[in-house]
Order: sequence, then structure tokens, then C-alpha cells
Amino acid sequence: MSRQLLLFSLVFGLSSAAVAQTDPLDPPARRSGQTPVWLPRGAFLGTYFRNGSVTPQARLQWQLTFFEKRKDALVVLLEGGGGWAAGLPETALEGYDAPMHSFYQHTVMAGVGYRYQDPEGLHWGFQVTGGPVWYGAHFRDLPAERLSAGLMEGRIHVGYRVGPVVLGVSGGYGEPFSYRRRSVARQFLGGALFGFFADWR
Repeated sequence: MSRQLLLFSLVFGLSSAAVAQTDPLDPPARRSGQTPVWLPRGAFLGTYFRNGSVTPQARLQWQLTFFEKRKDALVVLLEGGGGWAAGLPETALEGYDAPMHSFYQHTVMAGVGYRYQDPEGLHWGFQVTGGPVWYGAHFRDLPAERLSAGLMEGRIHVGYRVGPVVLGVSGGYGEPFSYRRRSVARQFLGGALFGFFADWR
């Protein structure tokens, strides 16, 4: 009886170990953090659209993974960059002839994000960030503005891993806060945001 029990335990233990090693439903954990933490680990090229203004944005992103398990990861991130308007409305004040000659917005934001990486290559995620934004504009008949405010932004992204890099599309929305109410240019801050991203964590 004891021999049968010992044989059963041995067979069961070996079979369990073999199943655990060959289970196709248990994907290997994705390695992250191969880029040094002080170097950028992502980039974003997109464009803000708001009230007739079209403002491209070029940004670099630093990421620190603080939780990762199999396909899921949570990151703390810092993102900075900005751009100058490529398209402007006919007037900065509705009902008045007040053309705007230039507009810019630059920002540094911090926040958190979620990343999902499928072993087959599919990648998706989202992030929520906030921070200061420096903006300014030149007008034909109004004083030039050089101001700062706060900016909250949320983005989602979908992409595909090609080797060590994820490439894909991203979209979201940015909303300013703590701005000077008498500012004319603040109505062109943030807005709908669409573009492309790369992630090489």
C-alpha cells in the first residue's frame, strides 16, 4: 500500500511539473525596463485641435514601471514637449477682426499609465497626466501674450510590438485649468489630441 502511494505521489508530482513547464496558456512574463530610467522610454507625435487652432505636439516620455505581472503593467511617467500652431482661426475673438499671427503651447506633465502587452504583439493602454503649460500668442491688434496655466490630459493608445519597440496610434483630450480669465489665447489651449506613439520600455 505504501509503495502504491509513493508511486502515485511520484507520478503525480512529475506530471504536475511537466504540465507547469509546458502550459501554453501561461505566457512568459514580459521583460521591461531595459532602457535606463534616466533615458526617454517613449515618444509621441500628435496634434491638438481646438477652436480652429491646429497645434502639433512633439514629446518625449520617461517611464518607471512600479508593477508588472505577465501582460499587465502600471507605470509612473513624466512627459515633456510642445509645439507651435500650424493652423490658426481667422480671428481670435468671435465677432471681432482680431487675427492671430502665432500661437504655441509647451508642457511638462507627470502621471500614471496602464500598459497591456499580449505575447502575440498587440499592445494597448491609457494614461492620465497633469502639469504646467506655457503658452503664448501674437495678434494684429491685441497685446502679445506669454502666460502659464495648468493642463490635465488623458490619452488612450493601441499599437503593435515590433521587436523591442511598440508603434501605434493614440488619441485623447487636454483641458486647461488655473488660467488667467482675461487671456485671449487660453481658449486655444488643449483640446482633442490625435497622433502616433512609440514605446521602447
